[in-house]
Amino acid sequence: MPSIAPFQGIRYAVSGRGLSARLAPPYDVITPAVRDALAARDPHGIVHVILDREQPGDREGSDRYSRAADRLRAWSESGILKRDPRPAIYGLEQGFLAPDGRERVRRGVMAAVRMHDLREGVVLAHETTIPASVEDRLALLRNVRTDLSPVFGLHEDPRGEVAAALAGAFGKDPVAEATTDDGTRQRLWRIEEPTVIASVRKALADRRVLIADGHHRYAAALAYRDELDRVKPGLPEDGGHRSTLMCLFAKSDPGLIIFPTHRLLRTLGGTPPDELVQRLTPYFEIQVIEEDIRRPTGRAWAVSKLSEHMGKSSAFLLVTAVDKKARLLTLRDGADLSGLPLPTHETLRALDASVLHGVVLEGVLGLPSGARDTLAFVRDAGDAVSRTLGGEYAAAFLLNPTPMWQVQAVADAGLTMPQKSTWFHPKLPSGLVLRAVDPNGPP
Repeated sequence: MPSIAPFQGIRYAVSGRGLSARLAPPYDVITPAVRDALAARDPHGIVHVILDREQPGDREGSDRYSRAADRLRAWSESGILKRDPRPAIYGLEQGFLAPDGRERVRRGVMAAVRMHDLREGVVLAHETTIPASVEDRLALLRNVRTDLSPVFGLHEDPRGEVAAALAGAFGKDPVAEATTDDGTRQRLWRIEEPTVIASVRKALADRRVLIADGHHRYAAALAYRDELDRVKPGLPEDGGHRSTLMCLFAKSDPGLIIFPTHRLLRTLGGTPPDELVQRLTPYFEIQVIEEDIRRPTGRAWAVSKLSEHMGKSSAFLLVTAVDKKARLLTLRDGADLSGLPLPTHETLRALDASVLHGVVLEGVLGLPSGARDTLAFVRDAGDAVSRTLGGEYAAAFLLNPTPMWQVQAVADAGLTMPQKSTWFHPKLPSGLVLRAVDPNGPP
């Protein structure tokens, strides 16, 4: 496990409804419309810093990144943001409704976590990063010199040692509470006690971290560390630029949920559903769902049939607009997949997303890899079905969530998953706790 350290958090000087209005999701899930709505809601919302709009006349040194730094500085000087008086680690509790309608709670700890290059095998990734996105976050970090959003990290805690070390801290009154737009109740605790911090550090000492969310921010923080070391040789070995803000959760936390991301196709290229089924038959066993999927109960039944295969065999629900039918596709044992554009590594070949893209979308339908103009992605199964039956899309492929053990297996193998393979819910809010990055200061 990378070493963790307390830090002096920078936080909004409000809680409750006032804080709720100023938080935002991670930058990479904010659409332009959501960005504008968040910006209009509060002039001091964190979205003005993490995702400011480009403006006419922007140039290097006077652009959205420099404006973000100016805002952050002004908010600190005016007291809108305040630095906590002493270093601490921060306990975060998130309460939310799971897809089954039950209340779930998960608890994690935020700290300054020392970074490691991915090749060292201490911090693991499961997603590919896009250079342009890393450069975007790096440009922002150069200007604000502050961690604005925690990287979402996962660790092993089979005996509950980390949870036990934090249990007492969560029994006190939180220092901040908010409800984010996805309905998640966020509660935050400052943990200063040296004995508690020491216990958490000890419990995490032999653990590795798997990045669940925040791959681009982590890559940008690594690049910033290396950049500073190049231009300012001799910086302290424990300088703050060698750590980044992370929120760490146990993989065994019952509140850790992975959502699937379903695929919508704008067109089937004129292929009737019956012909598509015929072309899929060599690879899949196909069962027509008899229940009426136009009804909520029919959809729920169809999704329940799909979920029976989760983690066992590659399976999908195919919903077609022309005939308003749902079909359960299950990969045949021993199906001849030779010649299809599938990954060579068996860990990746076993992923539902790999099978869907390699066998169905590219192999049978002939769609080019990464055909974004043909594909759309949604997380809600009901939304996927409604938009297909309504004629907005020609077909929908509903997937099961990727099991945690498959995510770990991909990361352990040093591989990355196909796009939109995982969605960890809920996301961690931006703006709840910020951390100054000082290369001459403590972590």
